Amino acid sequence: MHLIHAHWRALPEQQTPDSLMAWLKASAVPADALEHVSVHPTGPGRLTLGLFHALPRLRDAERAALRLSRRACDDGPLHAYTLLSCGSVMVPCYHNLLLAETPDTGEDGTGQDRFRPGANTWDPSGPRRD
Repeated sequence: MHLIHAHWRALPEQQTPDSLMAWLKASAVPADALEHVSVHPTGPGRLTLGLFHALPRLRDAERAALRLSRRACDDGPLHAYTLLSCGSVMVPCYHNLLLAETPDTGEDGTGQDRFRPGANTWDPSGPRRD
């Protein structure tokens, strides 16, 4: 499952359409694998949609969210809005903080953890698995 955020702006400012969530769910096709929608007004005339797609690849989830967002703008309740961005959510500050707080000895005392794998976790001269 992938969370994709679509950010919108309306000029002049608009209220969030009441039927937006229901429209998005009804407009999704099975290939979109849309599982959940969250709607967040983020300021006057601004809106963020959280689209959760149950697709195995992030790229496919981003494409499905973009298609659905364009439909909402072209044929749906967001015709007065402009799509500003649509993509996966990355939180680099959070992950950088985790790296900074992870001790060099790792969580299990072996020097290996999921953020800083040890040198013995991958051998470039080893057998290839294509």
